[in-house]
Amino acid sequence: MLPPQHAVKSFTKIYEKTPQLLLKNWHVIFKLIWELHCWLDRFSNTKGYNTPGTIFYHREQTHHVDGIREAVRVFTSKYGLQYMIIIEEEARRHVFDDFGEIPSKEHVTRRYLRQKRGW
Repeated sequence: MLPPQHAVKSFTKIYEKTPQLLLKNWHVIFKLIWELHCWLDRFSNTKGYNTPGTIFYHREQTHHVDGIREAVRVFTSKYGLQYMIIIEEEARRHVFDDFGEIPSKEHVTRRYLRQKRGW
């Protein structure tokens, strides 16, 4: 999925779970969610990660448990502890939507991606 697709799914889930929070803080949550999904996919169109042989390998960088932890650290420090649960849930959802699981960093290697995902 592309960041806009991830973001729309996130807004829907946040609204279903905590509509008052989303409506009260929509301007902050909108910016946070957009930045979070762009951050998770930030390597996708960079040199070395956007060639036919490596198009999906950008996920090696952030699409794992340690990447989720790093996202929580980065975005909690930027937006505050009150958004920590949303940040973690949406980072997990992003990785799960892309992989169908949340792998460890050790498992997200090119070998893993080739064998398990067929990339």
